[in-house]
Amino acid sequence: MDWDININDGRYNMLNCKQASLLASRAMDEKLSVRERVALKLHLWLCRSCTHFTGQLTFLREAAQHSRMRPDFNLTDEARQRIARVLKNQQSEINDFEKRQ
Repeated sequence: MDWDININDGRYNMLNCKQASLLASRAMDEKLSVRERVALKLHLWLCRSCTHFTGQLTFLREAAQHSRMRPDFNLTDEARQRIARVLKNQQSEINDFEKRQ
């Protein structure tokens, strides 16, 4: 990661949205270090877009797990399009936010 936390001398460079989204995604599959968890929680506390994105990741993961448990579970084309649209809009919001930084 390209960020630094050093509490001793007061330095802290906050995660940008791209870094936070990567950490949020990694956190779904592996345990983050204490430093990474603190940095992610701080970013999510301050950034509504990434908080929404993380919620969507959680929802999609749970939906995927649910679909594996029920082989007869299928998303409708409309639901797939809605999910794709929401994810695309979320990514656009993150990109716009990063451009303003």
